[in-house]
Formats: sequence, structure tokens, C-alpha cells
Amino acid sequence: MEIKHIQQPTKEQREKNKKYKVAISYPPMPSEKGTPCLGQNRQFQWFKSPTYIYPIVPAYAATLLKSQGYDVIWDDGIAEELSQDEWLEKILKFKPNLIVFETKTPVVKRHWKVIDVIKEEMPETKIVLVGDHVTA
Repeated sequence: MEIKHIQQPTKEQREKNKKYKVAISYPPMPSEKGTPCLGQNRQFQWFKSPTYIYPIVPAYAATLLKSQGYDVIWDDGIAEELSQDEWLEKILKFKPNLIVFETKTPVVKRHWKVIDVIKEEMPETKIVLVGDHVTA
């Protein structure tokens, strides 16, 4: 197996990348069921008391993109206990070109509703859903 290394971007590429904004985010998921655990949890669960697992994959993606010169925010609206309005205001203020959500089957319909709201405000923004349920 050949291991490929990520090339450091040229100065020109870094300048171009700086203009591209990426938000990697978990939007808030308020529910009477509790707090959803999305990251690194192949068996989705609701927790009555907030329980957080360090989001290694999204955090790594944000770090990698940042190292390539992209303007990136990593935002965990669930762990930050933001309201949906607070979270949306933060996203709209950043004005990303691309938003990435990790999702699971039990909450994907909620994410679709969030996407509909974002698309009303920022129709040109691309939104990508990722995760083991999405890619299965």
C-alpha cells in the first residue's frame, strides 16, 4: 500500500483557499429525549444528561482544512448548548461556502429541516452530510 502525503499548498493556493469558508458543525438538537451523541458513536443514543465524546473526525477535518489555508470554523452547537437561533446566527454571520454536518439516521430529518432554513438564507451555500449512516 502506498502512503500519499498531503502536499503543502503553494502561496497562491493558500491565498485562494483563504477566500473559501468552511463550517464543520453540529447544529443544536433540542429534544425531550435528551442530548444526542453523534460523533464516534456507531450506536446512536440520546442521553438524559449531556454526554460528549471528543469529535475526532470533524476536528481533524477542520484542522486539515485550516492547514491548507481554508477559512474554517469548527462549531459544536450541541456541546456549546446553543439555542437553534444562536447557532443559526453564528453560521449566517460566518457566511460559509460549504457546511459539513455529521448525521445519523435517527436525526437526519432534523438536519434536513436545518438545511431548509439555511438554504432560505444562503441558497448558494453547499451543504454536505457525512457519517457512517450516510455513507452506508
